[in-house]
Amino acid sequence: RHEALQAVAQEPGESGAIRTPWVCAALQRALRAEDIVVNETITQSTVVADHIPRTVPGTMVGSLAGGLGFSGGVALGLKLALPERQVVQVVGDGSFYFCNPASMHAVSRQYGLPILTVVLDNGGWAAVKASTLRMYPKGVAYNTDEFASRLTPDVDFARMAEAAGAYGELVTEPGEVEAAIERAMAAVRGGQSAVLHVRVAKL
Repeated sequence: RHEALQAVAQEPGESGAIRTPWVCAALQRALRAEDIVVNETITQSTVVADHIPRTVPGTMVGSLAGGLGFSGGVALGLKLALPERQVVQVVGDGSFYFCNPASMHAVSRQYGLPILTVVLDNGGWAAVKASTLRMYPKGVAYNTDEFASRLTPDVDFARMAEAAGAYGELVTEPGEVEAAIERAMAAVRGGQSAVLHVRVAKL
């Protein structure tokens, strides 16, 4: 299983459609064992857990309950409680909206709680699309490839973060991922929150 996961993580994807395992594997290489990952990627949760394995108890935080948008406040709370730890929020673009990112980063700046947020942007809510297809596998949405789960394209979450004083970077090329993570982590170590907006394969 470990070898199979490693093989999957070697596949980078393409421009504007980076593969999630590729991003997660690069993030794992940059993390220390005691760093905390807050995982709110919904349909990608197991991918994140597989490719960012944690060996210290309490360093992978998620939620089995409803409530999209929990990860922003939880990440800030963890940083407040454990200031010596690096806290990384890994979130989908749909869930990121629910985190109220403007307020989240304003609080981060006001109270000196630098966190790294990695937004895996697939252009919408994959769970909603999957639910539609389960109910109507050959329905209108399937036949027209039109799903209400799609979000406004080309929103730049990195620029949203910059407005609140965070470091922001949009990543569209697989080869840029590792260096972008290093730059973002350097910003966090310097006391500034960071948002990496990564364009992954569309839902």
